Amino acid sequence: MAKGHIGLRIAVLSMLEPLAVDGLLTRAGLRVNGDTVVEQQLELALAAGAKRLLILADRRTIGLDDLVAEASEGGLDVRVVADAPGLCSEVTAADDLLVIGDALVADPVLALPMLASSGVVTVPIEQGLAAGFERIDAENAWGGILVIPGALAERLRQLPRDCDVASSLLRIALMAGVSVRPVDAGAIEQMRWAIVRNEADVQAIEAHRLRLSLAEARGRTPGRALAGFLVARFGNRLFEADRSPALVWWAALVPVAAAMGLAAFAIFGAAFFCLALSWLMVRSAMILDAAERQGKISSALPDRRPMLALLGIDILLFVVLGLALTGWTEEGTTAWLTPWCVALVFVCLARLGAVSYPILRARPYFEDRFSQAIVLQFALLGDGLAAIAMLAVMIVMLIWTGKLTLGTLAGGN
Repeated sequence: MAKGHIGLRIAVLSMLEPLAVDGLLTRAGLRVNGDTVVEQQLELALAAGAKRLLILADRRTIGLDDLVAEASEGGLDVRVVADAPGLCSEVTAADDLLVIGDALVADPVLALPMLASSGVVTVPIEQGLAAGFERIDAENAWGGILVIPGALAERLRQLPRDCDVASSLLRIALMAGVSVRPVDAGAIEQMRWAIVRNEADVQAIEAHRLRLSLAEARGRTPGRALAGFLVARFGNRLFEADRSPALVWWAALVPVAAAMGLAAFAIFGAAFFCLALSWLMVRSAMILDAAERQGKISSALPDRRPMLALLGIDILLFVVLGLALTGWTEEGTTAWLTPWCVALVFVCLARLGAVSYPILRARPYFEDRFSQAIVLQFALLGDGLAAIAMLAVMIVMLIWTGKLTLGTLAGGN
């Protein structure tokens, strides 16, 4: 590479730590929540502004070609280097080196602020050594990330050709007085900062993220509780398959299609049951998706799938309820509007109540389409669907209006 070019941020990733005897399967190639560790590091490097990528790897390493292709698609100039001289030949003094340690899984929320300027990321020695991080001194272990001026890489030429490049750059940076940036010890305990050494580590990280997602999604309503139970029971098995949330998202289309078909043939009891099942699957997919997105750049980006899926369930509820209510209307020029009006008010009131009902404890019940569909199904079987739907709307509106009126009077006084 020609010297004298304008300085760039160069990311250095490693795929050298072997997982199998032959060394071609590496720790960096293990999958955590669907993506390999090194692919997640690549996302972090891109978010940190890297323009070039140097990969420390044997050219026969499994997964290397996929990483090179993905990095090239992301606009990076990619080189595979085998040793210290190979790295030195690709770096100039004007460059900025971002080195990410082999098999490091780092939460971007914690990592990105540390990558703005030169620094050595450290973790407390006791927790760090137990988690597999490299010792620096009596108090600190290397946190697996360092950002240094490219000029320091020249000192690698003074070391043996087969030296550990990342560890050597770490020692060079420390001797050069590069500032230290500590990671909170809680990040290791929470598995937001970890070295993946084997499949057991992968399973532990995924299980922990799933528990966090379940804790955030846990609710008192029957539908939310059942969705949480199902994900807790089968979530770990689903994570063994790549893109497990996507599988559940697609599977939710089956009961949706069934509900539409059953409603078209006026089999409304079964249609309400399929509607309840579809909401349950959507809710489960949301929990799995939240767990999968943890620790990835995508977790900081808005996800519109849940909103669109829940909107689709609401439209389905409106259609099924409207069709089911048509049987009790009388003939007339506008009578056909009555069931659709009731259905629309029911669905809109449920959607509004989930975000703005004055009784906070009641809001989760407005969002729980599983419970609502089951209640409507039993009401249909008891020939009281119209009465239950209208009575529910009337009670909710009366309480809501009463609360707003009392609040207005209290504010006026």
